[in-house]
Amino acid sequence: MYIARDKNDDLYLFNEQPNRGSECWWAPSGIDGTYLRLDKKQYPEITWDSEPIWVQISPV
Repeated sequence: MYIARDKNDDLYLFNEQPNRGSECWWAPSGIDGTYLRLDKKQYPEITWDSEPIWVQISPV
């Protein structure tokens, strides 16, 4: 999974590596079930200028 931040500061978790658009990141396979919006306050080190960050989510 990947985390990326849009130009408007929204933060998303993507099921696959997203591609940069003119103002937002998008998943190559479309929008149905491929991303989840996160709290903008999380991961302040990730900016619009950053590349998507690969993350691994572990079950609790």
